[in-house]
Amino acid sequence: MTRKSSTTDSRVAQALGIYRSIAACDECLARGDGVHALTAALMLPCYRADFRRLVRELDPLEENELRLALHPLSLDAHSIKSSAGHSSEARTA
Repeated sequence: MTRKSSTTDSRVAQALGIYRSIAACDECLARGDGVHALTAALMLPCYRADFRRLVRELDPLEENELRLALHPLSLDAHSIKSSAGHSSEARTA
């Protein structure tokens, strides 16, 4: 494994971990688990900001890898960019 692919795997794995944390927070909020829901409400903006930051740093290959990993979770390609707050066109401009 090269250094580049190691970095790619690391950033994609990190994004997937953050996405799972966002999903867990959403689930806690939906259940209204008292203290857990409060903690989730406090952490959710941090997780979302981290996810957006990380997605902005991904190159096109990494974005595609993340899309493929998230596809089984019913997240389409457009919503990845939407949640990150930018588009590929904006980055190249």
